[in-house]
Amino acid sequence: MNIFSHENRLLSLAICFSCLLFACLNVEAKCRKGCELALASYYVWEGSNLTYISKIFNQKIPDILRYNPRVLNPDSIQTGTRINVPFSCECLNGDFLGHRFEYITQRDDTYAKVARFAFANLTTDYWIQRVNVYDPTQVPDFVPINVTVNCSCGDRHVSRDYGLFETYPVRPGESLESLAVERGVSADLIKGFNPGSNSGAGSGLLFLPAKGSNLTFISTIFSTTINNIISYNPQITDQDLINFGTRLNVPFSCGVINELLAHQFIYQARPGNTYQRIAELYYSNLTTVEMMTRFNSYAPESIPLDARLNVTVSCSCGNRGVSRDYGLFVTYPLRPGESLSGIASDFGLPESLLQDYNPGVDFRRGSGLVFIPGRGISGGAVAGISVAAVVGASVWQCASILFSTEEKKGTEELFIHKDQNIDNADGNFFLNISIINVGLDMEKASESGRLVANVSPLKGITVDKSVEFTYDELAFATNDFSLSYKIGQGGFGAVYYAELRGEKAAVKKMDMQASKEFLAELKVLTHVHHVNLVRLIGYCVEGSLFLVYEYIDNGNLSQHLRGKVTEPLPWSTRVQIALDSARGLEYIHEHTVPVYIHRDIKSANILIDKNFRAKVADFGLTKLTEVGSASLQTRLVGTFGYMPPEYAQYGDVSPKIDVYAFGVVLFELISGKEAIVKTNEVITESKGLVALFEDAFTQPDQTESLRKLVDPRLGDEYAFDSVFKVAHLAKACTHENPQLRPSMRSIVVALMTLSSSTEDWDIGSFYENQGLVHLMSGR
Repeated sequence: MNIFSHENRLLSLAICFSCLLFACLNVEAKCRKGCELALASYYVWEGSNLTYISKIFNQKIPDILRYNPRVLNPDSIQTGTRINVPFSCECLNGDFLGHRFEYITQRDDTYAKVARFAFANLTTDYWIQRVNVYDPTQVPDFVPINVTVNCSCGDRHVSRDYGLFETYPVRPGESLESLAVERGVSADLIKGFNPGSNSGAGSGLLFLPAKGSNLTFISTIFSTTINNIISYNPQITDQDLINFGTRLNVPFSCGVINELLAHQFIYQARPGNTYQRIAELYYSNLTTVEMMTRFNSYAPESIPLDARLNVTVSCSCGNRGVSRDYGLFVTYPLRPGESLSGIASDFGLPESLLQDYNPGVDFRRGSGLVFIPGRGISGGAVAGISVAAVVGASVWQCASILFSTEEKKGTEELFIHKDQNIDNADGNFFLNISIINVGLDMEKASESGRLVANVSPLKGITVDKSVEFTYDELAFATNDFSLSYKIGQGGFGAVYYAELRGEKAAVKKMDMQASKEFLAELKVLTHVHHVNLVRLIGYCVEGSLFLVYEYIDNGNLSQHLRGKVTEPLPWSTRVQIALDSARGLEYIHEHTVPVYIHRDIKSANILIDKNFRAKVADFGLTKLTEVGSASLQTRLVGTFGYMPPEYAQYGDVSPKIDVYAFGVVLFELISGKEAIVKTNEVITESKGLVALFEDAFTQPDQTESLRKLVDPRLGDEYAFDSVFKVAHLAKACTHENPQLRPSMRSIVVALMTLSSSTEDWDIGSFYENQGLVHLMSGR
């Protein structure tokens, strides 16, 4: 089956129909912009689980769990409950608020089955039909379809108090009035946000307000002032509404309480409060029921209204026996799915150091507190010196607490001004000490591309999760940048092999004129961390500009396909390399804030490790874009043969230019040919690889034409059905119209399915629940 076959005329007609539909929809007509966050209230039906839900909505399970604090066991979700799934609420076609998900159909799917089961009535078969080209009851297997879920960003004419809304499918027995009672809001308020809704229908969608926290609430429970919080958070534009996922810096004091390093917050009990609710919801597991019981006199389930409760949050000032290099520590509540290696990677720390600061702790347990060290702000900072002075003072005072515990035993509280983050999720807060970067604004610097001679472009700034090396270190490790250590040459500099501080590394030496590319790459790789993206170890700005990466010891994909490597890559390995690369691109396209566009995807920028797994590299041309933005214009950069028409002709940039280039890489994996192929050695004619495959697709015997393009080094050691599917995936990626190219998310799903079996695209590769497999397969 051709997994991405479609008739362009029909698809264009469907898009026109969808525009007409949107104009008639009774939800948020004629919008101008959306909002960053909405929630889908997903009704858990028999056989579904978090793995399935996360795949449907392309969300990581830990991210979903953040919005579901009542879920105690992610492996067991009770049927009949609801799960809040976060997603972005966008203004679609300028007419209504929604989010378009891409869903890969399964065996015997119909639009009704997709709407009712896969999306738990968050959409309808009618809506799906209007934005797709297939017959509602004869949908092909394993093709991407559009599924649109409506959302709301509120209505200030109804109320300004609510900034977060749930898309809520009403169930039989539920009504607008019963939901109002359950939510603790008035029925008139819900009616105001849902004009014209049938309150007694027991079906359909409602938009229910989920009130986010505001600075008044946050400052109250953390015993500080709004002005104090704002002084640490210049990004705050509305102090009355802090939405889910927002991070705030809050001053936090760490003293000695009953021989514990901790701080006691005072919380005033509300109706229905229990120790568990306060600990898990309002203080987001920064404390426990046991700590609440220890420092209060009430029964855990019988707290008097308005009682003043002590909420004790532990903190750390370090351990000189482990290291003297750290004076600031994160009080970090572990969440399900986290591990020692993952947290160490996120914070750029050795696993052994984290374990030494938390002896005996199992980081995989998914609950409890750990303390994570963070270095203070660089003493070389020029801008923000007052902030640096505060943090520097706090390190000294924290050491004083350690010294005073034996003599004073809590007789005097020493204030430690720690810069801390709060992840706000409906009263759920995750306090983390964060490093403030002061000095140069990297975003502005990368845009201007200008540097002053003999001045470090990063002076006064601490780059999170990376190490600053000295020139002498790099020169010694590369034998003064000897040719014998040179392992590569790129458009912006040479790359040298080195061993630095016990780790193999690749050092890219760049000219000072390449400051824009240097800052772009440094900015991206200090903010994004993924197994399929090359890891940045550190940098140096003495004399020249240096970036230090992990050393990937098996060359790049181009070398394996056409270079000096003697052994050809097996087809199964090529599919795995494609999947790894797609996962890396999906991460920067959809899971970072802001999202990034690579702009130079090619086989030479896909590195292969010793296990033949792939990592995307070379982020020097990467451009960031805001979530939801369609495209932007920029100067032309990149590599010919990989540039889509809209970029080469008009300079339009969107994530779909990476999709196009990735499609070219897929054609390379199939054929072993370069992106631009010489078709006539005598008169030096050349042709793009995309055009070469397009010719094959138009031949009467398409199968035979494609066979002729398969890399001869593969011999007969490949399954043509698998090659055929990858070829059609590449064809979809390189579609002339960027709107008709699949997203990297859909590409990952398709390649995951393919890599699991070269014979069939089986749903079992997605979901471990066999009952669900049978249901979605129609058995």
